[in-house]
Amino acid sequence: MARCMLAAAAALIAAPVAAQEMPPLVSAYARQLAEQCGPLPPGATTLNLVDRVDLNGDKLDDWVIDASRYPCPGRPALAVSAGALVTVFKGIDSGMAIPAFQRTGFGSRLQRAPDGSSSLWISLGGSDCGDTKPETRCERRVIWRTAEGRFDAVAAEVKTAASR
Repeated sequence: MARCMLAAAAALIAAPVAAQEMPPLVSAYARQLAEQCGPLPPGATTLNLVDRVDLNGDKLDDWVIDASRYPCPGRPALAVSAGALVTVFKGIDSGMAIPAFQRTGFGSRLQRAPDGSSSLWISLGGSDCGDTKPETRCERRVIWRTAEGRFDAVAAEVKTAASR
């Protein structure tokens, strides 16, 4: 059993970031996810489970863990339809990171801007999209609110003819 959990944890953090490169809290969170899910099915991969990216422009690595990217054989089908946690750890000095944002979503993606900066987009549902239907989906961009010192998910800017 312990070997299976270790194998799952190793697979979880093998790509794209090695475990020794992660701050302790990020690594512990990834291990906890692997332990909750159980061993991976044969041939399953965990590509891009952990993203390392500067999301707030402070020149420090922030860390994104999207639990929906982990093939979790122990997760009941009902839980899959309810979404999975997307967690952002904000990088701080000395190579550490602290939890700074967490939302139940239906996947996430990084988008690189022409200036080289990166944005995190998260797919949300229901009331997070301004709808009462839980099956409604929308994309929200995760931004850094400097004045409040926190990340937040906001609707994409809609360009009108007057603002172009």
